[in-house]
Amino acid sequence: MSGRHLRRLCLALSAASVASVALSGPLDARLTFSLDGGKSWSDDFPSVSSGAVVRVRAAYTIVDSWERRDVIYAQIHASAPFASHTHKPKKGDYMQRHPKNWRGSWGPGEYIWDLDTGGLSVGTYVFLLEIGYSRRNEQGKNIMPINDNQPFYLKVN
Repeated sequence: MSGRHLRRLCLALSAASVASVALSGPLDARLTFSLDGGKSWSDDFPSVSSGAVVRVRAAYTIVDSWERRDVIYAQIHASAPFASHTHKPKKGDYMQRHPKNWRGSWGPGEYIWDLDTGGLSVGTYVFLLEIGYSRRNEQGKNIMPINDNQPFYLKVN
């Protein structure tokens, strides 16, 4: 394992411990995966061939949304380029944003991505779900971000 991959693994493990704490807070996100287009879902991290499409679902509940103006967003990050990434910041990871990235925060909801593993070689890859909830004031400005970052792994055979 290269130094870069080891750093990513350490970051992901740190994020996992933070995420476990976040689950008791106002934002609760749960990850599940489907290899059959969404007919069945599993909590287990999948093992796939390169070029396979993994459906990733992040179901969330916001415990204490203040107002209908509050918003939630979610995206998937990885250090390696994958076929369905939607953009790469100048510095940082490859990212797949959901087509409807920002949503109103009232009630439970979910995000579903089709994560295309094309471009990934054989190995285990760490991905990170970044899901955030932002309380907004009466002028619509973000006043309190609440994040739940959860790592997940894909094994490419």
